[in-house]
Amino acid sequence: MYKLLSILSVALLAQFSIAGHHESGHMNKGTVIGYELSDNGEKLDIIAGDPSLVKIWVDYVEAHNQRDLEAIDQANAEDLVGKAPNGVIVNGSDEHAAFLKNWFETSNPSWEFVYAMANDVPQPDGEIHHWVTSSYKVTDIIDGTEVVARESFDVRIENNKIKEIIVASRQVLAED
Repeated sequence: MYKLLSILSVALLAQFSIAGHHESGHMNKGTVIGYELSDNGEKLDIIAGDPSLVKIWVDYVEAHNQRDLEAIDQANAEDLVGKAPNGVIVNGSDEHAAFLKNWFETSNPSWEFVYAMANDVPQPDGEIHHWVTSSYKVTDIIDGTEVVARESFDVRIENNKIKEIIVASRQVLAED
């Protein structure tokens, strides 16, 4: 009987040891979907992010379709940075509003949703950068001609505000 109790005790201790082995937050860690390299070359995991951030971005783009500069301004972080595919960099909400006002007056851009996904990048200092990666079909009038492009957006959202927008663009040709 003593041997049986000893064996059961060891088995229970082993079970508790294995069950207690998980690190704090182990079950809460997001699914790694890729990685990025930091400015200093450090490999940082990209994990699946909060899908509610996609709605913030989709609503923001829809405000552009509606020409609602007030809604856009309210959604912008004070230190917003926008990087257009032509090299233009817009700093701050005021610059962004002036840029958009001019664009809306001289053209007729419209955005048609294609896809979006939320992702997070934990930083070495413990901060988490929240991003939405998306694609839109953008139709614009340039020099009197309708131009269609497929644009990809990487958008950093901080405190539910648009902090950074990076845009890449490829013109869609008739053969596409």
